[in-house]
Amino acid sequence: MDTFNVFDVSAALIERINRDYAEDVAIAAYYGSYLDGTASERSDLDFFFIPTNPDGYKAGLTFILNGISFDFWPIDWERAERMSKLEDGQAGILADCKLLYVRSDEDLDRFNDLKHRIKDIRAFEGEEAFLLRADQVLSEVYPLLHELYQAGSGRPLSFYRLQAFEVMMPVFEAIALLNRTYLRKGWGRNLTQLYDLPIRPANLEATVHTILRSPDVPETSAALIRLVDATALLVEERRRTLQSPAADEIGRGTGFFEEFKGLLDKLQTACERGDYELAFFTAAHAESQLNGFLVYMETGQWGKGAQGAEAGRRIAEQAKLPALMPLLDPASLIPLQSAAHWLEISLERYLRAKGVEIRKFGTVEELRGYLLDPKA
Repeated sequence: MDTFNVFDVSAALIERINRDYAEDVAIAAYYGSYLDGTASERSDLDFFFIPTNPDGYKAGLTFILNGISFDFWPIDWERAERMSKLEDGQAGILADCKLLYVRSDEDLDRFNDLKHRIKDIRAFEGEEAFLLRADQVLSEVYPLLHELYQAGSGRPLSFYRLQAFEVMMPVFEAIALLNRTYLRKGWGRNLTQLYDLPIRPANLEATVHTILRSPDVPETSAALIRLVDATALLVEERRRTLQSPAADEIGRGTGFFEEFKGLLDKLQTACERGDYELAFFTAAHAESQLNGFLVYMETGQWGKGAQGAEAGRRIAEQAKLPALMPLLDPASLIPLQSAAHWLEISLERYLRAKGVEIRKFGTVEELRGYLLDPKA
């Protein structure tokens, strides 16, 4: 009996392209286990193609041959572009593949340009671009964690393990981005690469081990939260190391206090009138705005969600800026009113100490003078 050769499968598909889709397919390539030498007797040949027009998509085919599942699937040029910018978690498919078919020299040049761009981005692109992308990827995780929280611990273990898979995929991509690289292998086979990366969450291997193997639902959920929080903290720490010069910080801070004071004035008025509902919403709005702004002033990225609130509060505590929400009390709004007054004073001092101009005038004539010559 002849030995089965998966490359005979690719040869048959390329013959079909040459016969039926010669002008409709630009590139065909393979990647994965047969390229990196890890294929087993059950391994399929991981291959893809790039269509040039709608008819080219018809070249795609899924089938089973000799008991092995095959998927010859399309990647359009637009997705290949995203891969080349590490905006797609499957960039390794593009970066680490071998060509089976090329329609023209122009297609080859275009394809090679995208592959080379991945290397160029890793070598030359500013780290801030990678941090921004890591932030975007991590944002996909928080709705999943919310679902876990809502589920409590009463669902089957299989439910939590499926959720864990959905959480770990973007987290692993974010860790790779922190290292200005991409995941070279598919899920499960990329752990060795992750554990060897220089920038990674503390105890990453132990945390992932718990997520994958623990039969205890609370322990699994807690490990997932640790993994997400540790990765988000790494992004924040890396961003702090890239903190912009003071001139940029001054620019970010300009104009905030003048607008924010209006919120504090509204809060103090609500406290004076004993309007607890208005005081509640105004205090929450003011504290949320302040936390987001403090993160933005330091990093250039507005603090959002629970992570942004925690980061902003840490900065506020270091600057000795009073918190508002802990002082909300339906029985007495006097402490909250006092805190709002002190926050106005201390925030102005904080910003002035950083060199931020506060546009504050005592008379209309002073305003007119400023309008005539802002630099005077």
